[in-house]
Amino acid sequence: MKPRCQPSAALVILFFCAYPYSSLTAGTFANFESPQAHSIAVADNGNLLYAINTPNNSLSVFTLDEDGKPTLATDISVGIEPVSMALRTQTEAWVVNHISDSISVIDLELGVVTSTIQVGDRPGDIVFAGNPARAFVTSMTERTVQVIDLDSHEIVHRVHIPGNDPRTLLASVDGKRVWVAIYRSGNKTTVVPHTISPRPPKPTNDELPPAPDQGIIVQTDDPNWSKLKVELADEDVFEIDSSSFKISSRFQSVGTILFNLAQHPGSGDLWVANTEARNLVRFEPVLQGHIVYNQIALLTDPQEQTQQLDLNPEFDYDIIPNPHAVGLALAQPTDIIFDASGEQAYVTSYGTDRIGVVSKFGHVTSRIEIGDSTGAETESRTKRGPRALAMHPSGDILYVMNRLSNSVSFVDLDSERVIGEVDMVDLTPTEIRQGRGYLFDAKLSGNGTVSCASCHVDGDRDGLAWDLGDPGGQLFNNGSARPLHPMKGPLMTQTLKGMAGERIFHWRADRPGLETFNGAFRLLMGGDELSVDDLATFVIYMRNISFGPNPLDNSGSLVQRGKEIFETQLGIGKEGKNRFRCIDCHSKPTGAGTTGFTGLIGQPTKAAQLRGLNERLVFTGGDFRVNGFGYGADGSKSDLIAFLSDAHRFGSISTKDQRALEAFLLAFPTETPGIVGKSLTVDVRNKDDRALQARLDKLLSAAESGNCLISVNGLLAGKRVSLQFDPADRRFHTVGGSIPAQTRSELMKAVNGADSVLTFLALPNKP
Repeated sequence: MKPRCQPSAALVILFFCAYPYSSLTAGTFANFESPQAHSIAVADNGNLLYAINTPNNSLSVFTLDEDGKPTLATDISVGIEPVSMALRTQTEAWVVNHISDSISVIDLELGVVTSTIQVGDRPGDIVFAGNPARAFVTSMTERTVQVIDLDSHEIVHRVHIPGNDPRTLLASVDGKRVWVAIYRSGNKTTVVPHTISPRPPKPTNDELPPAPDQGIIVQTDDPNWSKLKVELADEDVFEIDSSSFKISSRFQSVGTILFNLAQHPGSGDLWVANTEARNLVRFEPVLQGHIVYNQIALLTDPQEQTQQLDLNPEFDYDIIPNPHAVGLALAQPTDIIFDASGEQAYVTSYGTDRIGVVSKFGHVTSRIEIGDSTGAETESRTKRGPRALAMHPSGDILYVMNRLSNSVSFVDLDSERVIGEVDMVDLTPTEIRQGRGYLFDAKLSGNGTVSCASCHVDGDRDGLAWDLGDPGGQLFNNGSARPLHPMKGPLMTQTLKGMAGERIFHWRADRPGLETFNGAFRLLMGGDELSVDDLATFVIYMRNISFGPNPLDNSGSLVQRGKEIFETQLGIGKEGKNRFRCIDCHSKPTGAGTTGFTGLIGQPTKAAQLRGLNERLVFTGGDFRVNGFGYGADGSKSDLIAFLSDAHRFGSISTKDQRALEAFLLAFPTETPGIVGKSLTVDVRNKDDRALQARLDKLLSAAESGNCLISVNGLLAGKRVSLQFDPADRRFHTVGGSIPAQTRSELMKAVNGADSVLTFLALPNKP
């Protein structure tokens, strides 16, 4: 093994005088399941390792000994749900906070946040590029890349990206270009509504009646369905000129769900980790065990067709179950890193706890097992979930960020085996930590290539509709006027967020309890159903995935008018001769409600929850369409106005009232108050700023009303402090009581020099 340089003395003194730290206290944990991007990095001198600690809201810092073994030195508190980071210099790191909608700028010598930069909603990744250098940060729901000046910390430009959830970034080696990959990029499919689609095929079960009218999934460029007028460019990766901030190139048909990118050090080609959905294939029995392709897209020229490198090319998907395949499968690739020569790439297999070793020609040459379960064995409760990679400058140690176990594994690349693992501070409740593995574990499928998260990506959705009907199935009675047919037609993938308190699930209310999803492990994934104990653990986890705050202001007059219509106006909804208010069906705080009425798909359905509608917009930049599926159970409505205009389900609503209802629905609040995640950093230069103090007023007022808890972290007179605000006495109390409780004015007075800086953060106040 190659020798290592010794860490600098100053940093060793700092970090070993610090302590592993948790920013969370009882009552503050919420599981948002935010998607990590570039969540691990090694200092250029090989002395320090940095890892994003998402559940602890911190950046974990490790010292590396002469053999590259990491030792946890400290945790630096940042915003809520950090997902990515980049080193600006060897003494400054920028961390992306997904729920806080912010960047935490960290002085690595002081070990604290020295500045907080508010950015667009749901930031996903960050890189530095350009001359002069600037920070580029994605905003997923705003569909922009925001350019930030490194000195003023001001946003100087916004690059609008015509794609659905731009997330991961890569800067070219020369810094002249920045590439952005679209997370839910789609695959150029859309739905033909049941009102105009051909009749479904005859059931193979002779005891079944004919199937109800239902839509079909087609390619948007299918000449047989040009009358749909759904135009999708299927542009998945965009190249931005880092000087002009203009989009200079676009790559099409890269994949359906895109993860991290890497540039080959020799050819300069782009490699993009992705999965490709097979939602054009109709019916669950046909899809069984083969729902997606797990692949690497090779991009050379925007004018040339994308080359796909299948990570499981030798698999026979007709063999189910296939333990041999499970022992080899690479599923849901999330990151790629090359060795210095470019001869080999290393690819994470998030679903099967492996690292695939891939030659420069795209052939998988070997696999490195991460964690305790090797081959076809699996223990979902202790699943690692390798999400991101970093390589030591010497090139012989690979560091693996394990998102699910919140640990870092380190791999000796000569022997291609894990030589150690270190855990990070993690206050995730045990039942959530153990239960999440069942969502992401592809070894639970018949061939190791698919997990629940292949469609419910990161506990959310893939933006697609699937036809998971079964022509050989059985009728199901959910209490509606007529039994439900097993041939149900295309239905949108629903998010797993915000399910706490619900009893009946799926668009057609055909899942009475989360336990009834157990059959999907066998019927759809081709594996075995979970045991009673495992299923119970999985259900607890699924009931504990939360939405982040809705960023849209719900206090405006248009939204309030929409709320009034929603709650009071009769005749909005209809079923036969009966007329309803919106709230009569959507009666719960989530917006979910009654079942059994005839929905827009012409079948009995459930009033689905109304949270997260703002994240499903089909168009961007006016009339540019970026998604083939929109609103309604089958995604056939391009926007909420079209949804509310459906004469089958809704009465006559004026255009003015439709606009008000649309504004209300898009701003529909989630279970997480809007104040959660808000943060600000105070130092001697800005502590008297009126605007900053007004923002602090809002934070403290929200804490007093019970909408959040307030933590404070930083330095006072050069000493690291951690405080919590107590609304009862309106004082700030230190964790451990190291200094007396402080009033607000006393705390501001203590910020009186260059060695004092404090960051205030609004945390969830969970019951």
